[in-house]
Amino acid sequence: MANGAMSSRSHTRSPSSTTPTKLCSKTYKKASQLYLTRRLPEALRSLQPIITPSKPQEDQHTNGDNSSPIAPIATAAGTWRIKVWNLYITLLSAIVDLGAEEGNKQFGQKEWKSIASQVREGGIWETVVEVGYQGHEGSVDAEVVYNLATLLLTHSSSQSLNQQRLETYLSSYGQPSFDLTDRFQETSDEYQPRPIRSGGGTDTPKDLTARVKIIELFTLHVLPRNGEWEYSTEFINLSEVLDEERKDLFLQTLEGLREEKERGEMRAAELQRAKDEELERQLEEERREAEEAAAAAARPQPNGHKRNTSEVDYGIEKSRPHGSPKSKGPKATDKTPNGKSRTSLSSSSSKNVKKQDKAEPRGRQSRAVATGLRNLMRHIVQAVSGNPMSIVRTLLFVIGILMAMSRQGVRDRVRRITDGAWQKIKATAGMGVKVSYI
Repeated sequence: MANGAMSSRSHTRSPSSTTPTKLCSKTYKKASQLYLTRRLPEALRSLQPIITPSKPQEDQHTNGDNSSPIAPIATAAGTWRIKVWNLYITLLSAIVDLGAEEGNKQFGQKEWKSIASQVREGGIWETVVEVGYQGHEGSVDAEVVYNLATLLLTHSSSQSLNQQRLETYLSSYGQPSFDLTDRFQETSDEYQPRPIRSGGGTDTPKDLTARVKIIELFTLHVLPRNGEWEYSTEFINLSEVLDEERKDLFLQTLEGLREEKERGEMRAAELQRAKDEELERQLEEERREAEEAAAAAARPQPNGHKRNTSEVDYGIEKSRPHGSPKSKGPKATDKTPNGKSRTSLSSSSSKNVKKQDKAEPRGRQSRAVATGLRNLMRHIVQAVSGNPMSIVRTLLFVIGILMAMSRQGVRDRVRRITDGAWQKIKATAGMGVKVSYI
């Protein structure tokens, strides 16, 4: 019976010993094809079963119900474990690169926001350590650590968490774990133990290369992003992994990065200063123009009269003061565009002029007199402003005109002279019309 029980247990163990590795291999191939065809949601869903902890069955562990949930990725072979985690990290980076609009379209707003928050806030690092390596920070594969640090360097706005995680990893790398759970599980074929690293993680050339890459990322990318230039220099000088040649190369690269950043800050400061000066110059010009405009508006006009743009000049016409425009004698050969001679047109126009002269109201005469008086007053104002002493003569002249116009005889005589002049003007205009007609 004992032999039967042992054979039964060995039968149940032997197929399960390769199940996690085969499952990870099969899932990795499927998810990588989906990722290459940009079917990101399906690729993520295909990876979820092997990176999600599930409670093992009772017959597979000696401690039964007391065993903690374990994801298949945690017990898979190291090669496939590294491949699956690197694919998962690359897939998350591609999902965040989609942006909010496309990400919401493919994953939904809640799921995409959760993924982006997990990546940008660094929660992915804790997930990988807890699920894939049972919480042992120093047991995480170097390639996985490098990809995690690169992910945070690309998508995280602050590198404080990245620096903290790398410091913890570099300080705990190669230290033996005192958790006895792994020791008991080593007797089972289901769990494949990872070798304890010694010598600071530089036992093999591959370990040394991975360690150097992580130190390079830490000292030349993460620490400079946090402004830790002195700390980075000290870390390179005190590193036991780097040889003298690599130390010199890292220090030269770090100094070049520092100088480039300082030059960039100086250029940015100069551009900002130039923008500020240009803005200040524009404000100064606007202020000066406003002051000049205000001074021009407050400055008085030389003639003391500001003419309105809508004011119409009803003054004496330049050609003739009260008559119709003076017409030139047309030539006998002049013709209009429609073929009629100008003689016939002038005869018809003379008839129209006669009719207009007869129908002209007397209001035009009074308007012309008012315009003349206004022009006279304008001239007087200009003369007074130019020669203040002439105001006495002007007042005397106005008083004399008023006193003369106050007499009835003077007014009658002025009216007779004006009427006589008007009759002569009308007679002259009539003679001009007759002459043009002839």
